[in-house]
Amino acid sequence: MSSAALAQTAPSQTPQVMILGSFHFTGGGSDYVNAAVADYLSPERQAEIADVLDRLEAFAPTRILVELEPDGEMAFNQAYDQYRAGERALTVNERQQLGMALAARLGHERLYAVDYSNGMDFDAMLGAAQAAGQTDLLARFEAFIAPIQTQMASPEEAALPVLDRMIAINSAEQVAYHDLYLLLAQMGSAENPAGAEQMELWWGRNLHIFANIARTTGPGDRVLVIYGGGHKYLLDQFVDSAPNLERVDPLAYLQ
Repeated sequence: MSSAALAQTAPSQTPQVMILGSFHFTGGGSDYVNAAVADYLSPERQAEIADVLDRLEAFAPTRILVELEPDGEMAFNQAYDQYRAGERALTVNERQQLGMALAARLGHERLYAVDYSNGMDFDAMLGAAQAAGQTDLLARFEAFIAPIQTQMASPEEAALPVLDRMIAINSAEQVAYHDLYLLLAQMGSAENPAGAEQMELWWGRNLHIFANIARTTGPGDRVLVIYGGGHKYLLDQFVDSAPNLERVDPLAYLQ
């Protein structure tokens, strides 16, 4: 094929996708390990969040995607319209404190919900490991997760500026916490492979999320995806491997 023909068939504007790993500002949720929280509506914390938004604004996203299932998108955008109209304040939630606030700054008409939920049963995995006599594997799992739990739940963690926490969550060191899931995958036996079965759900959930992201992305878009930090490893991997998308590292803007 000639160079002219290649130029005609090549994508004109490859969409850029930034996966921004975040902690959950409310601290709760279905995560096995939940982050310590602070009063994110205080003037000090609002100033810290504004600093993060200043940096993300430099990316100039054309679409903002959040960790919310699509059936909640209409209500979420109704709340966004009310916020833009000055009829309601933002709640303590990263979808609103980061997503809505930044979308309003940029004049976006809406945000996009791209989550997919299929559940994950940690008790089934741990129980299968116990039944299979995998004491060494269980000990390694506990040794791996204990310092993560201590760090995330500590008052010192909650006291850090929001920007510092966001930088840490998106660092290679914390993204590598995802290795934990490959310990979980080994739990059980050939007769009861609970670990592998539950990890099928985890990988599958993130693949669905990735597909939702990709379907919401058009030529020339600069897409910001605000998601729990535990999803970042796989979502980054999927975006990196997709031949029609370009991944953008949030650390280039946060640091």
